[in-house]
Amino acid sequence: MMAITYTEKGVGLHEAINAAGHCLAQVNGVWQSSDDTAVQAIIDGYTLEQAKTLKMREVSLHAKVLRDRAVETVSAGEMASWPIKRAEANEHIASGGTADCPMLTDEAAARNITLADLVARVINNAQTFGSLESSISGTDGRHRDAINAMTDFAAVASYDYSTGWTES
Repeated sequence: MMAITYTEKGVGLHEAINAAGHCLAQVNGVWQSSDDTAVQAIIDGYTLEQAKTLKMREVSLHAKVLRDRAVETVSAGEMASWPIKRAEANEHIASGGTADCPMLTDEAAARNITLADLVARVINNAQTFGSLESSISGTDGRHRDAINAMTDFAAVASYDYSTGWTES
């Protein structure tokens, strides 16, 4: 039985070992595995790029949770209408007419409000959502850029990406 030469490379290394059907644990200060040769090969082959990719995936999943939270009460059908509504609202602002905004004209009539009121709501909602999305996207990108620039496993494993997010 050979001794494992363990190098801390983060949780992804342990996931890779488990995914290969092996186990690795420290018992009384000594690393023990189900197959020392196979596990050592996984340890030696696990790259910094793999660790970075896993950490960046965690960041993007956090961003997805925030995005999903922002639209959790909105149906896919309604979300699909947003670009149309925004385009129509912008056309109405530019032209002042109703010919360029049939969807908003119909919705305003169904809601029993003026077209101008609905256009204002659409523009306000678009700006609010746009600001939230820009913040989430920018923070996601900033954290992934920081991780991508890292040069060692310890920095990747200890990186705290919980700061700077806009909560919806």
